[in-house]
Amino acid sequence: MTYTPRTGGQQRRHDDAQPDLPATTTTHVTDRVRRAFLATKRDELLTPVRVISDVSGHILTVARDMDQPGFSGDILKIQSAGESLTALVHQILAPAAPGEPTVDDESVRSRLRHDMLNELNPVINYSEMWLEDAEEQFLSGFIPELRLIHNAGLRSAELVDKILAAWDIDASVVAPDLGDLDHLHAIFDYKKDAAIATEQGHVLVVDDNDINRDILSRHLEIQGHTVATARDGNEALELLNDGDFDLMLLDIVMPGINGFEVLARTKSDPRLRETPIIMISALEEMEIVARCIELGAEDYLPKPFNPVVLKARVGACLEKRRFRQREISYLNRIEQEKQRADELLHVILPADIVSELKTTNEVVPRRYDNVAVLFADIVNFTPYCDQHSPEDVVSNLQKLVVIWEEIALRHGVQKVKTIGDAFMAACGLFGDSDEPVLNCVRCGLEMIQATLDLPIGWNVRIGIHTGSVVGGVLGRRQYLFDLWGDTVNTAARMESHGIKGSVVLSREAWSRIENDSHGTPLGAITVKGKGDMEMFRFDGFNETPPSQS
Repeated sequence: MTYTPRTGGQQRRHDDAQPDLPATTTTHVTDRVRRAFLATKRDELLTPVRVISDVSGHILTVARDMDQPGFSGDILKIQSAGESLTALVHQILAPAAPGEPTVDDESVRSRLRHDMLNELNPVINYSEMWLEDAEEQFLSGFIPELRLIHNAGLRSAELVDKILAAWDIDASVVAPDLGDLDHLHAIFDYKKDAAIATEQGHVLVVDDNDINRDILSRHLEIQGHTVATARDGNEALELLNDGDFDLMLLDIVMPGINGFEVLARTKSDPRLRETPIIMISALEEMEIVARCIELGAEDYLPKPFNPVVLKARVGACLEKRRFRQREISYLNRIEQEKQRADELLHVILPADIVSELKTTNEVVPRRYDNVAVLFADIVNFTPYCDQHSPEDVVSNLQKLVVIWEEIALRHGVQKVKTIGDAFMAACGLFGDSDEPVLNCVRCGLEMIQATLDLPIGWNVRIGIHTGSVVGGVLGRRQYLFDLWGDTVNTAARMESHGIKGSVVLSREAWSRIENDSHGTPLGAITVKGKGDMEMFRFDGFNETPPSQS
């Protein structure tokens, strides 16, 4: 985009051709742009102007009792100029007055260039003069305030220059380094303005005044909303309970249940509390507005309402509701995923370990006493693998392991892991059993029978030992709870030296159940690092002896 001057102003040239607008539309859009531009600059200019007035007033208060009439007199002139500047900003850059259809270009330019700068000159000059003389006049304590005033004056003059540089009689030109009018043209372009899409929803209008209710309904229906109406608070609450509304426009003063009570009841209902509510009433006191917001109202509009503002606020409320509904949906999905992750964690780890991991983000290794460890291994599994496809092997092994897991769960035995075709479990880890060896024996017997019942032709050996173990979690990315120690190694030896279709126990494990069981000593085996260890085959439980009279 390039800019070239011409007589009487500047002409804006575009790289791309612009569509011709009707003259009336062009004038209307241009005037809206100019007024919006002035409004933004008014707010921007008021900041340094108020600094001039406020800081000079502060200096006068402090210097009241000082014998510095020249200083006080000049500061009083600065304060007077600051007050005049404030009034000028409001006058020159004010919104349109009733009956004033367009901006008076010459008046704006003239008053900015002459009136504003005339008032700024004493501010800048006096503050600069006293900055130079402050130390000599024993006024160095006022230097920070004087510098504030001086900088505010310079900033105000700079802003006035920028407004003048951006302003032209056609209101269609802006200096390349400012961009304000370009931005405002984009906002007020009549085609874009007509194409702005607004959220549409199901709106409930609650007002005891038939005319107000009808006007509101008509405005909302024109905007594309579906509207339902209620004459009072009771009818509104009934409709809310029976329907699904995206927004409620609620009058405050109504017979029976007033708007405050309807608002409070709605926000206390878990099903309705997410429904946004805009309060509409002739009451304009700020405490009324504050009370509505405190009770949960989304917004507040005084009567008589501005249709443009009504449309904007209704659209904003509906958009926020859509975002909120989307947020709730995302939160529900996150909760579902969290639950799935939690369930998966319970599949991998024991419940007590999951609880510790979730609480502390780590699992401290610890020693567990009086634990029974069970090993199960399929007999002749390797030859079976050589004779069958991998798919058949894995499918059948999966069926068997699932059955073993269910059996272990029924007997209070915790599966630890599978190693190939071997199955490792333990009982008594978390104080959940008074007879861990007995539970493992019963579990082992049922595992053997379940294996024999499958049409695969497999058999299994079971080995059990009891003692102390160390348990902990290995890994960060793929958690695994495991057990270590002599008890684990010995249980594995019991299984590997055992008999197919039988449960074999070490001397320590057998001693825990021998009073209630009968079995066959299998002699001793040599265990590396342990020497000779006795083994016993479990043959059955003793029958309850008959009572003696």
